[in-house]
Amino acid sequence: MDRLPFNKLMLVILAALVVWGCATNSVEKGPADTALKPQRPVLRVGVTPNYPPMIFKLNNKITGMEADFAFLLGDALGRDVAFVELPFTTLTNALMEGRIDIIMSGMTITQARQVRVSFTDSYLRIGQVAMMRVQDASKYNSLMRIRECDGPVGVVKGTTGEAYVRANFTKASPIITVEDVRDGARILNNRRVDLFVYDVPAIVWLVSENETTLKGFWEPLNDEYLAWAVNRDDQTLLRAVNTALANWKRSGTVNEVVKKWLPYWKSSE
Repeated sequence: MDRLPFNKLMLVILAALVVWGCATNSVEKGPADTALKPQRPVLRVGVTPNYPPMIFKLNNKITGMEADFAFLLGDALGRDVAFVELPFTTLTNALMEGRIDIIMSGMTITQARQVRVSFTDSYLRIGQVAMMRVQDASKYNSLMRIRECDGPVGVVKGTTGEAYVRANFTKASPIITVEDVRDGARILNNRRVDLFVYDVPAIVWLVSENETTLKGFWEPLNDEYLAWAVNRDDQTLLRAVNTALANWKRSGTVNEVVKKWLPYWKSSE
């Protein structure tokens, strides 16, 4: 057999090495390796991060009680959590249109909302309470006096607090709406309103941030229940979330999360 010239032999060897090297790289970094680590499906969580301590931003990161529950839920369902920020008044439409999978944003169960979404079991019983300036605390020292306020009252737009005030504060004038609950403290301190009505967890938070100027009247005006909302057509997700929630209630996880954000809270349901 004729031998290849030295130069041709070297070319053959180099070509073989290149082919072998490419094959080796494809094993280490190619699609086959990616297949060994499949990505988890995404749980799109609709939020309005303006409601401390439930859901808000700290150092440009979404945090709060609802965020903690969302990450727990993602682990329980084997899904990665992606927060979708939307105005509160558009969350329900986004859910119905399939742009998000679940609302976890301090939403109260109401009959009107139940027409459009399916609520999970409740995880927290709350109520609407009034916040006022410290110097006005003696004036608004009962539920009757609070409901009979004839001055301006502040509420967050599109919330059950707004609905409650419009239905029960018949003498209040005007009713001033804000987009962010933290603006409630601002308009009270600026004397634009005499009272601000909202969910008790947020009022506790705001008073703690403004303890020298603002005070809460802690007897609730009503009883409300917080829950998460899913599309009415997605009963599979509803059952899965309720199963996870039931497990957390039995294990004490719900109370642990609530106490983390509301240390003095007495009831989680």
